[in-house]
Amino acid sequence: MRLTLVAPLVVTALASCASKAAPPPGADLTIAVFLAMDGNKCIVRFEDTGLKNADRAIAWTNHAVIWQVTNKDCGEKTKIDKKALGLQYLKVKSTGKPAAWFKDCTKLDRVPATGTVEFRCRIPSSATGKWEGVYEYVIDGDSVEPADPGIGVKKNG
Repeated sequence: MRLTLVAPLVVTALASCASKAAPPPGADLTIAVFLAMDGNKCIVRFEDTGLKNADRAIAWTNHAVIWQVTNKDCGEKTKIDKKALGLQYLKVKSTGKPAAWFKDCTKLDRVPATGTVEFRCRIPSSATGKWEGVYEYVIDGDSVEPADPGIGVKKNG
């Protein structure tokens, strides 16, 4: 069964109003997620559910968003068709156009039953383009159900 996770990714040029959960400018944003059983389905959950909201989950241009998979109650997941876990898409919310840097996002072909693994997206420098705006993304895998997070990205380099 294929599962997907939908979430907006916000990129803004405003440096004010950063929440206490936001990393400081110049830091990568790490979001801890885990795979949990819900009935007979494996689903993605956030360790800090506040990081599903774009106003708390702030990333910066010229840095990375890292999804760190910390617990795997569903056991080992391996690539069946496309990937064990990663992003299905990353697009500009207002236009629906894919993020130019989506092609550089990593995916996992294997999520072991124990240990920590991660996948990531590197956000380019603002010197290479205007990346500010709101983005949506979906986390999915060949046999993982979705969730609905959001991310905010601010300009920093």
